Amino acid sequence: MPLLGSLSRPPAHRYHVRSVENDPNTQEGATGNDGDVIAERRRRLRMPHLGRRWTIALASLLVLVLLGAAGVAYATYDYSNEYEGRMLPGTTIGDVDVGGLDRDEALAAVRAAVRPELRRTIEVEWDDRTWEVTPQKIGANSTAGRAVEAALAASADTSFFQKMRMRVLGEEHDHAGDVAIRYPREGARAFLEGIASSINREVQSAELDYSSGWVKFIEGRDGRRVDVPTSHAAFMRGLRTGAVSVPLKVKVTPPEKTTEDFDQVLLVRIGENKLYLYEDQKITHEWPVATGQPEYMTPTGVYEVELKRYMPTWVNPAPDTWGASMPATIPPGYGNPLGLRAINWTAPAIRFHGTSATYSLGYNASHGCVRMSNEDVIALYDMIEVGTPIVSVVAGPLKPLYASAPDPVLVEDPRIEDSAPGGAEAENEGTRQAGEQAEAQRDQKPSGKKPSKGDG
Repeated sequence: MPLLGSLSRPPAHRYHVRSVENDPNTQEGATGNDGDVIAERRRRLRMPHLGRRWTIALASLLVLVLLGAAGVAYATYDYSNEYEGRMLPGTTIGDVDVGGLDRDEALAAVRAAVRPELRRTIEVEWDDRTWEVTPQKIGANSTAGRAVEAALAASADTSFFQKMRMRVLGEEHDHAGDVAIRYPREGARAFLEGIASSINREVQSAELDYSSGWVKFIEGRDGRRVDVPTSHAAFMRGLRTGAVSVPLKVKVTPPEKTTEDFDQVLLVRIGENKLYLYEDQKITHEWPVATGQPEYMTPTGVYEVELKRYMPTWVNPAPDTWGASMPATIPPGYGNPLGLRAINWTAPAIRFHGTSATYSLGYNASHGCVRMSNEDVIALYDMIEVGTPIVSVVAGPLKPLYASAPDPVLVEDPRIEDSAPGGAEAENEGTRQAGEQAEAQRDQKPSGKKPSKGDG
């Protein structure tokens, strides 16, 4: 009876290969016999023999790999679904971590981060005045919405493989978005133009208001103009750099005249027939004067002292009319019709001057000039300078010394008897008589001819 072991052993196969060395049939080009072909095939098919255990191990490993890959794939799929419509972990916008947030949540978080910048106060300063505004009030806004959309798009475009690495290896999404604040130029310009409207003004020189019959001093003021382009550039720069305050550029134009230029002003009140001197806007001196007759009114308005004449020579201003009988000139002296001083106005042929006919003071008695006593005109001469303003107004009913007639006829007044020429003042007969004749004839209205103004 065969042994069980012998029955189970496979039969042995023996192969016999004869030597083919020196066989002519093995020469190159020969086909060989069947034995030779079988041997060659066996040599080609010989492979290492793997045991069954190795085969099982390899199969198990393959299964495990496939299961692991499937698990990773499933985990990655679940990870993708979890962040569908949300920012992947690691996403930032303007230093704000928005990982895991949806659109609305991310937008709210980014806006909250930039809100302090939009609501911060910036001051515009000029002189001792300030104006406050916030970027939000001039229309500034952020790019938060655009940044959030870009971050969402970047998360959605992340590949499956990248998400797998994030899920398995704990890596984070590498997206750092920027958010900016846009400052509208037009809004800033409108804000500055509003400030300019409260500052800009035309220059105004100091003025003399004499509408009441007295002098009122109107202060001058600087002209101001905001340089909007320069201020706008500085303001925009301050917004972008986070400045707290920005200077306003203003061009200031000083007035040509200030009240300091009116440190002295002369006021002639015709009718009242008085002269007042204002110094530093207050009346400090007053004198009685004689102003022009109704036919030869002293001009009204504002003039200036044009020339100061010491011991003036009288020059006949009307040799063809009322001065036809008088000399061409009268030299300086007590009898000169202009007295001891003359102060010319910028009005033609009009001046303050002295007179010996002091009886005419307080009346409308001259040919347009303003007569003063020699003592008073000397005092005035020493007080004022060329350029001093002269204001002349009609301040009441006229008081003519003479009635309208070809020859001067005195209006009765008790003062005239005491001061009329021919008394104590009738001295130095030569020059003085010529002067008195000139004064008397200046006071006469020539018949048939238009009155002309002149020294008087």
